[in-house]
Amino acid sequence: MTARPCGWPTDASSRSSHRSFLWAATSSSTGRTGRTARRRPRRARTKLRCWQPAVAGCWSTTGDSRSGALKAARALEARPVEWWIGPTLPVLAAALAFAWYLHGELQRLYGLTGSAWDLAYDQQVIWNVSAGQGFYSSFARADFLGIHFELIFVVLAAVERLWPNPAVLLIFSSAGLAATAPAAYLFFRALLPPDRAQTPWVAVALAAPIPFWAAIQETARDFFHPENMALALALLAAWAGIRGHRVAMWVLCLLVLACKEDQVYTVGVIGLLMRVYGAPEIRKHWRFIVYLAAAWFLIGTGIVQQHIRNGGYTDFIYYRWLFGLDPSRAPTLDNIVAAIFNPRALPTPAGIIAGMFALPLLAPRWLLLAIPPYLADVLSGHDPQNLLFLHYVMLLLFPLVVAGGVGARRFLEIRSIRPAYALAAIIPALLLSWGTGRFPPMVGSNSTDYSRPNAVAQLEKATSLIPADAPVSADNGLAVWLANRHTINDFPDKLDATCYVVLQRNAYVQFRNPTDTNNPAVRQAAIDDLPGSGRRLLYDDGTFQVWSPIGD
Repeated sequence: MTARPCGWPTDASSRSSHRSFLWAATSSSTGRTGRTARRRPRRARTKLRCWQPAVAGCWSTTGDSRSGALKAARALEARPVEWWIGPTLPVLAAALAFAWYLHGELQRLYGLTGSAWDLAYDQQVIWNVSAGQGFYSSFARADFLGIHFELIFVVLAAVERLWPNPAVLLIFSSAGLAATAPAAYLFFRALLPPDRAQTPWVAVALAAPIPFWAAIQETARDFFHPENMALALALLAAWAGIRGHRVAMWVLCLLVLACKEDQVYTVGVIGLLMRVYGAPEIRKHWRFIVYLAAAWFLIGTGIVQQHIRNGGYTDFIYYRWLFGLDPSRAPTLDNIVAAIFNPRALPTPAGIIAGMFALPLLAPRWLLLAIPPYLADVLSGHDPQNLLFLHYVMLLLFPLVVAGGVGARRFLEIRSIRPAYALAAIIPALLLSWGTGRFPPMVGSNSTDYSRPNAVAQLEKATSLIPADAPVSADNGLAVWLANRHTINDFPDKLDATCYVVLQRNAYVQFRNPTDTNNPAVRQAAIDDLPGSGRRLLYDDGTFQVWSPIGD
C-alpha cells in the first residue's frame, strides 16, 4: 500500500490534475514553465523538497524515502527552537547565579561581616598595585608574588584605578562563578557528538546547574579568589581548542595560569584533552600546552617565587606533617588513610559527580585526573582545605567537568535520550544543590552573617580622622574597608605602636581554630590592654572606637 498525504485525491483524473498543479507550482517558483521545466527534472525535484516540510505532517505511512524526508523536515522545524533555547538557559542560569552571589556577598561586605583573610588581604595587594607600590602585602609583611603567583591582579588593579572599591573584587568573583554555565555549555556542545540530535539538550542539562552546585556555593562563601574566574576561563580554553580557535585557546590558557600557580594542573589537563579531542591543527601540538604548564610551574614557582619570597610563607608548609615535621600530627598510615577518606571531604566530589548524573563514571581514565588535586587538598594540614571547604574545591572542578563531558559523549554514542528527559534532569541537580549547599537560602546555610544592617557610612564617619596613609589595625570585618593603604592588619595581628586601632562592638570574628589570629580570647585580651598601652581613645559612638598610635 503506497502512502498518500492526507486529503490526496482518490480517483485517477483528480490525482493527475493534482500532480499537474504541484508540478506547475514548483516550476513557476523557479521561473521555468512547460518545456523548460521538463528539461530540468532534477531541479524540479530539488525544489519539490521545499514543499515537503509544509505537508510532512500529513503523511500517515511512509516508505524509506519519505521517512527520511519526514526526519529532515522535523529537524528543520526543531532547529530554530534549539538555536535559542540552548544558549538561553545557561545564560539565564548565569544571570540568576550572578545576582544571587553578588547580592549575598555585598550584604556581608556592607554589613561588616567580610573577611580580612582573604578579602581585605587581596584588596590591599590590588590597591598597592594600582598605586604603583608593587605586590606588597602588610598581612604577610612580604611580596605577595612570593606567596601566590597571581598576575591576574594587574588586570583587577587597572579596574580599581577607576573605582578603588572592594566591591570590584566581588563583582569579578560572582561573574566568574556565574560564567561557568555558558562556558560549560560551549564546552559540552563542542565535545559531544555533533551528529546526535540530543547533543544540545544534554549540554544544557549538564551546564545550567553548574553555578548552583554546592561546591560553587562554597567558593562564593569565601568572597574573592582569582580561582573563581579560572574555571570559566579553562572551559572556554577547552572549547576554543576543540573548535580550532588557536589564538583564543592560547590567550585563555595564559589567563588561567595568571589566576594562581596551582592552575598549571588545569592547563595540563587542557593539554591532555586536546591530545584526544582537539581540532586537527591543535591536536598535533598538544604537547606544547603541557610544556607551557610545566614551564610556568618551574619558572614561576621554582625560580621567580623563590627569588622574591622575603619572609613570606608558602603553601608547601601545609604538607610538612607528611615528612614528620609537625609534632602534633605523625605521618602514620592510619592518619594518611583517615585524611584521604575523610567523611567530611568525600561528599564534595560525590556531589559534583551526582550533579552530572554520574556521567564521569563512564570515563574512568579521565576521572583519574581528579585524584591528584583531591589528594593535594585532603592531605594538606590546613583546615578548611583538607575538608574541601570554601575556595579550596576549585582545583578539583575542571578535571571532574572534563570527565563528565567525556562520559556524556560516550553515553550519547551508545544510547539516545528524549530532549524532555534531558531538560527534566536539571531539576534533581538543582534539588541536590539546594539540599547540600551552604549559601543562603540553601538548607545548610546560616543567614546570620548576611542579615546585618549596612554600617559602612557610620564606619567612614568614625575613621575620617585617620590619615589616608596611616597604618591601621582593624577588626576582621572592618579591615576590607580600610585596606586601601600601605599597611593594614586584622586586629590584633601584627599590632605595633604606629597603628591606629579601629574596633567594633559585637564585631564579626572569623574564627575556626585556636591558632587563628582572630581568636576571640586573644582579641579581648588585646582590647583590655589598650587603655594602659599609651594610646588615646579618639572616637567612640557606641558602635565604633578609634584609638591613636602609642604616644600620639
